[in-house]
Parts: sequence; structure tokens; C-alpha cells
Amino acid sequence: MLYQQAKSTDVFNQYDNGTIDDAMAFCNALMTLKGLSLPMPPFPQMVEPLLKLTQKLLKEEWGINSEYYLLPKGLAKTDNVWKYRLTLDDEKKYADRFYTKPQKSTIRVIDSLEKGTETNPFENVNEAFDYIKKLEDDAYANDTLLKDIAAQHYFYDLNFRQFRVSWASPYVALYNDKNIPSNGFIVNQNQVHPNGKFHFTLKPNLRGRKFLYRGQSQDYPKPCTPNLFRDEKKSYFLDDLIWSQEMELLLKTHPLVKLLEEGVEIMHDRFSILMNLTGLAQHYYHKTRFLDLTSDVDAAKFFATTNYCGKTDEYAPVHETDKVGMIYCYELQMPSAFIPQKGYHLSVIGKQVFMRSGAQHGFLLEMDKGMDLKTMPQVKKFYFRHHPDVSDEIFKQSNNGKKYFTMDILEEAWTTEYKKRLEDGIVSADTVRLNVSRNLGETFDSISQKLKARNITIDDTYHPAFAPDLIDKYYDSIKEGWWEEFCNDIYFYGGDGALYKDCLMRIPKQKRYKWAFEK
Repeated sequence: MLYQQAKSTDVFNQYDNGTIDDAMAFCNALMTLKGLSLPMPPFPQMVEPLLKLTQKLLKEEWGINSEYYLLPKGLAKTDNVWKYRLTLDDEKKYADRFYTKPQKSTIRVIDSLEKGTETNPFENVNEAFDYIKKLEDDAYANDTLLKDIAAQHYFYDLNFRQFRVSWASPYVALYNDKNIPSNGFIVNQNQVHPNGKFHFTLKPNLRGRKFLYRGQSQDYPKPCTPNLFRDEKKSYFLDDLIWSQEMELLLKTHPLVKLLEEGVEIMHDRFSILMNLTGLAQHYYHKTRFLDLTSDVDAAKFFATTNYCGKTDEYAPVHETDKVGMIYCYELQMPSAFIPQKGYHLSVIGKQVFMRSGAQHGFLLEMDKGMDLKTMPQVKKFYFRHHPDVSDEIFKQSNNGKKYFTMDILEEAWTTEYKKRLEDGIVSADTVRLNVSRNLGETFDSISQKLKARNITIDDTYHPAFAPDLIDKYYDSIKEGWWEEFCNDIYFYGGDGALYKDCLMRIPKQKRYKWAFEK
């Protein structure tokens, strides 16, 4: 109809009113499922019939029982703007289907006589993952909730009682969109910041997935816990956390961190990409309460078959055939897999401006002191023998580890300056103030005294920031196509996802954002 209209002003003579009404109602139904408001025609006699016809189509095409309502003045830019919501009965059905089903593992009981135990390990890590993949596929096939989520055609926000665009769904990374590569990152709205803005993460694609993984070259005798808590005698962590907080302040001075946290406008929506500053500190040498997990099998294999040397800051393949490595499989038990639980909280770090976490397709398990990954009910563990040829091949495929530990200006800042500041025990006064702001009852003086007792001195002349030469390197990388490469594996879910992505790619060309891309 629109094509014909472009050719002729006589379009309404070519179609009967029923066809036109049906087209308008179907358009309204599609707009509703995307969470859009519906301005009605300026003819009162048309409004009620069109609303009823849209309601009828929602029922016939998608099985949705809905009710329509007029938006109050002040919530819309014009009068006579309407929305649809589910009926109370259908809201309850939606909640029961997607959010309130009891969690239940769908992984079959693993016989202790099967391979994969410490006394009967798999012959190598590849054999272990062949088994794990079959186990994961079977578990996914038996998980009716995950299959329902994957087949969702719309997202209904029960908190706001309204339809919303699909990338606002907490489940969007689980949707069955085969146009998004398995190694892609999906733009996902995940929370409202205290400043009132919605924040987004760049979440690894979880389509068809039931597990996250953690690879280790050996089964350490102590509990599997974040590096902050590995000294079991320690109960106060100021001297560890202060360094990750200093890195947070450093990160905030990067032009792209400033831009993305402030947000960019794409198709009239504001996208504020959450930079997980504490999570980044975890990936760049600092102690935190996070344990790393990954959705990427190759990344898990790499960490399972290599050892890290702190002195040289390098990984090397494991060749000792008398030792066994292990794989932890963390089961995604929806609907509450990413909801804070007692003692732990699974969250996303995903793709960031600094590339390690994205290269590793990272997730973070925040854990309280005393929690042990080994004993968590949703965790299964499998052992395998180290095999030199397999370890070497995995190491070679990772470009000797460079695939997961790309060089960037944050790595350079650590190497050239921050590592020495940590070794010398010198922290900025800005960092102390940040720490005080997060600890009720503490003052600058009280934290200063506690740091002094731990041989840490305060430098009130230094302000964490990237050195000018490193910022120059960043601007040079932008000229060489860094932004295009950064955006290449980012995807927006939905039929108009390519349009959103194209707008994201062209952000540097907008005058209002050029300060972040040009010196």
C-alpha cells in the first residue's frame, strides 16, 4: 500500500476501507509488541474501531488477550495516544510461564563410575568437552523454560505492566535468533542506574546454552573462591580493594568510558553501556570478590591447559602427564540464574572498551567469603589428563595466549606505572575518598590510618589518569579502524537490529560525539 502511495495520490481509491483498516491495525499490533505508544487518527469516529481491531489481531495472530488504555497527559507528546497491556489473567499466565516456575536441574544424574572423575579422568580436555557438550545438549532439550524463552516473540515487562522492545528483556541473549553468530555480543538493557538512566551490557550470545565454564589446570586443595578470599586467615581487605578502586578512577578518565557511560543516542533511544569497572580490575591483575566464568569453550580449554607465571606475566601450556586438569560447569537455572542469591550473584562483564573480558566471553560470579564453587548445587566438575600435544595445539590456536590477553593502553598503564605504585604502596588521595564514599562510618582520616598500618602511603598530588602518550595511542587506533572492529561483533536483537548497528557504527561521525574520537 505504501509503495503504491508513493506512485499515486489515489491510493485510497485502490483499496477498500477494510483492507486499509486491517493494515493499520496490524501495524499497531506490531508497534505494540515493540513497546511503542500508538497515536490515533485525529478523527474520533475512527479511534474505537481501530483499537478494537488491533485488539482482535493481537488475539488472533499471537494469542494475546489485551486491554487498551489512554496514556495520561504528560506521558505523551500529543493527545489521544494509547497503549495495550495484557489482561490480569494473561499477566499471571505470562509470569507463571517465564518467571515463577520452580528451578529444577535438567541434567541427568552422573554415575560416579563414568569417566570424568578424579580417579577416572578423561584422556584429554577435548574428550572431556565432547562429553560435556552432549550432557549440555540433553539438559537443554529437557529444559522446557529455556525452550519457551528461546521461542519468545515479544517481551512483556511485568514491573511496568507494558510491552517493551526485545532488547529490554533479561532473556534476550537466550533467544533463538540464528542471524546472530554464536560468538556475538547482544545489546541487553539490564538495570536502571541511580541517575535514572537505563544501562546496557554487551552480553555474550547464550542461544542454546545451559552451561558456563571455568577451566583450571589442576584441582587446588583449597576452596574454589575469588582471589580476594584465598588467604583464609584474612578478614579485612582494605589493602587489596584500594588498588582495584584506584584502577576504577583510572578507567573513568578514558574518553570512550566517559562517552558510553554517559550514553549515545541511537534511533531516538539513549544507550548507556555499563562499563564494569570492578570486573575490569579483576581482569587486569587486581583482587576482587569475583570468580571468572566463560560461555566460550575454547577459552575454558585454554585456561584448563595452561599455567600462569606471575613473574613473567605469561601463560605456558601444561606438559605434565601425571597431573589432571578440571572443568567446572555452572548450570544456568532460569528464571533466577542472574538474580542475586544468598551468598552469590552471577552477572555479565561481556564486551568492554578494554578487550580482555570480551575476548574471554566473560561472566562474573560475585561470591561472599566462605562460598565455594565446588560445593554449589548448580555446579558439576569433570577431570581430564593433561596431554602435551593437546595443550600445545590449544596454546597455538590462542596465538600463544594473545587471543585472550590483547595488548591495550590499560595493560600498558599497568606495566609502566600502576604495578610500581602498588609495589611501592602509594595510593592517590582521590582513591581514598572513593573508598570512604562506599564505607558508611569511615572518614578520610580513619581510612588513612588503616592504610598507614598496612604500609600504604597517600599521594595527594597525583590524580589517576592515562598518560598523554597513551591517550595519543588511543586516538591513533581510532584512525586505524578500532571503532569499526569494536562494533563488528555487537548485535541488536530484532528485525531492525541491522539499522541500530549501522547507527552505532556511525557514532564517531556525529559532531556531538567527536570529542571522544578525535584529539
